[in-house]
Amino acid sequence: MFALEWSKLFFEKKISFNELGAKQSHFAEITINLALQAAWISEVNKLNLKKFPKHPNGLFLLGLGKLGGLDLNFSSDVDLIAFYDPDILPIPVSMGQTYIVNKVLKKLGQILNPRNKPNFVWRVDWRLRPESSASQLVMSVDMARDFYFFRALPWHRLALMKAGVIAGDLSAGKKFLSEIETFVWRKNLDFRSLDDLAFLKSRINLEHPELVREGKFKDHVDLGTNNFNFKLGKGGIREIEFIANALQLIWGGKQPQLRTTNTLKALNELTKLNHIEHDISSQLSRSYKRLRTIENIIQMLSNEQVHKLPKNDIKKDKILKILELSDWKSFDKEIIGIRNFVHSEFNKLFVQDDSDKLIDKKHSANLGALKPNIRDIANNWLNGFIPITKDPVKFQPLGRALLNQIFSSSVNADEAIFRVNNFLSAISRSEQYLDLLYRNQKLLDSLVPPIIHSSHMTLLLEQSPHIIDIFLYPENEMDISHLFNSSDYGSRLESLRRFVNEHLYLYYTKYLSKSGSEKLLFKNLTNLADTTIKAALMIVADDLKINEMPLTVLGLGKMGCSRMAPLSDVDLIFIFDNKTDHELAHKIVRRLRTVLTAKLNEGVAYELDMRLRPSGRSGPPAVKFSSFKSHHHNKAHNWEHVALVNSRIIAGNKKLGIAVKQLCSEVISKKRDKEQFLHDTKYMWELIKSQRVQHVTVKKFNSKLREGGLMHAEYINNCHNIIGVKDYDLKKAITFWSKVQVWERLLNLTGKSLKDIPEFYKERFLEQFSVNEIKDIEILKVKYVNVVKLAYSNLFRDIQLEKSYEIKRIIWKST
Repeated sequence: MFALEWSKLFFEKKISFNELGAKQSHFAEITINLALQAAWISEVNKLNLKKFPKHPNGLFLLGLGKLGGLDLNFSSDVDLIAFYDPDILPIPVSMGQTYIVNKVLKKLGQILNPRNKPNFVWRVDWRLRPESSASQLVMSVDMARDFYFFRALPWHRLALMKAGVIAGDLSAGKKFLSEIETFVWRKNLDFRSLDDLAFLKSRINLEHPELVREGKFKDHVDLGTNNFNFKLGKGGIREIEFIANALQLIWGGKQPQLRTTNTLKALNELTKLNHIEHDISSQLSRSYKRLRTIENIIQMLSNEQVHKLPKNDIKKDKILKILELSDWKSFDKEIIGIRNFVHSEFNKLFVQDDSDKLIDKKHSANLGALKPNIRDIANNWLNGFIPITKDPVKFQPLGRALLNQIFSSSVNADEAIFRVNNFLSAISRSEQYLDLLYRNQKLLDSLVPPIIHSSHMTLLLEQSPHIIDIFLYPENEMDISHLFNSSDYGSRLESLRRFVNEHLYLYYTKYLSKSGSEKLLFKNLTNLADTTIKAALMIVADDLKINEMPLTVLGLGKMGCSRMAPLSDVDLIFIFDNKTDHELAHKIVRRLRTVLTAKLNEGVAYELDMRLRPSGRSGPPAVKFSSFKSHHHNKAHNWEHVALVNSRIIAGNKKLGIAVKQLCSEVISKKRDKEQFLHDTKYMWELIKSQRVQHVTVKKFNSKLREGGLMHAEYINNCHNIIGVKDYDLKKAITFWSKVQVWERLLNLTGKSLKDIPEFYKERFLEQFSVNEIKDIEILKVKYVNVVKLAYSNLFRDIQLEKSYEIKRIIWKST
């Protein structure tokens, strides 16, 4: 009756294609659930249990394929797998839970598809279950988790992509799917999925009985409808599904929007996220609907599960009439067009372009000039990275591309190959990382030069090898919602570190590759640090079950002036509401320090400096607002307010943040004894100078710890802010030294000669300073050293310090 009603809706076109599939699938869910309940009662009733369990608690069925995707055909099989939770199942372990449940499932099959009877409800296919060669139809959830995470084959992931709980204990089923989510959706981009799916498609072509003729598979898209299998043939339904599935498997771990079981919805989401062009996606969707519609018509006319057009002319004419086509030639032409398009898109994704066959001629001589041990490494790359790879021939183009990149990036090819090989050896325990590079060789531009020239960026890669994934998916706002996909505290901390490492690497690469100014870099790095602090607060609040954090986070130093640089730590003060319990405040700060600074597999999020809080290292890490206020009005020294000039609210309670910022502005602008201020600040600088400042020639890199350098300039500038002096040349000096510092830190240049700037980056370096030669940088350094020294001399011209001078609490001037 339902089949008749469904067919009527199909032919009358009263509901959409998607609604038809969903209607058939929901009907399947209802009938299978009823059949499971009947089978359960029938079999469990035979056990003579003291308390009869009416419902199969702990037992659930997963629908796969088109059933899981709510996309069933008129004559689809239903792909099922079954699991049970032994702790919930209302059958004693001593009675043999697996044995009893297996009998229930066999009874279910008999109800849905009785043997030797023409009528059936559904044909059931159990072949997608784990250990499908075993006689049992069911497995406990514990054994299933072990199987999927340690023994599963690639096709098991593909099967579970479309899994949905359709019968039995729904809550147990959803819990199980949640537990195996990381098996299906890998947190890193995994382009091996393309090979896995391509292999699976080949197996289907070679082994499916409808596709095999005398041991050979022959199928040409230009044959149109002739002997065309609409489901499995080239340019058919399965190829469209594989295109969507492959991209889902690759990107779904990072983009949860793609974790849909429905093919058309998947294509739509892939388009939204820019993984498929809109026109391509639209045409794939139209082709899918058209092929599936024809498949349904074929099945309804034959009342059986077939995927080829009938040879009977009467049935062929009926098909043309239903499709509202005038002749077979136009139908054939339409199918040829669809097949050509679909198969072309399939090949773009699954067949790698092997055009890069040779080392560039201009680099071939470099290969022969390598040291013998380095030449061995290069030859191993050219031979396909043996023994890491299973298919060395496949990876030979990657070896050639790597060598071309190195010979273009470094004057010292021996050292460069050695460093890159060390990195690849450290992270390529399997071929997954190499496969990522093989599939996306444009990534070599973002990988090889930093490994050769930047130990900081290399460390980021070693800590988080898959951070270069970020170059492969569209950039968006710094979304931290994915950090909370897991409820596990440790997983959140690792995810936070990966988030930081990914974005640091992205911003550094953009800057080094002429994609932004130092201002944009500072802005991005500051925004990243801000976002990380906010995420840390959220992690701690969730861990401690606190609805609203009773604190505000005050940033100082580079953080406070929104000029975070490579390798900058974060200077923070945690200020709490006066009503906050002392123990709770300290607990929150301890957790925040752990979230930010605990060294895990992927490093730390940020190094944390809290020395600028009241009483410095000796003071409590958690400061109440009343104490903070009292300290800065009654106990502070002038140097503390010099540090407070570069301060801003980063995160936390907004109302408290406004009060803290207002207090900072108040004490900085409050009238004080100018003579004391100048004596104190000169004394403090002389102390810093004696302990930290180095005597360095202008021919060497050292932007920060030199007289007339960045730290000197920033200190004077903060003093100017407090006493109301403006010096635009000094601000230019800060900009200059900040820019130099970026290059020093990214390319390990501190203490090295200006001539040591890598040739690969030299043009970009000079461009940043609008000069033509390295000697012009020396001239600029001399200029700005003198600007800073002059500003210092002018500020403290009349200040003479006695040897016995001691700094004291601030003397305020009455208004």
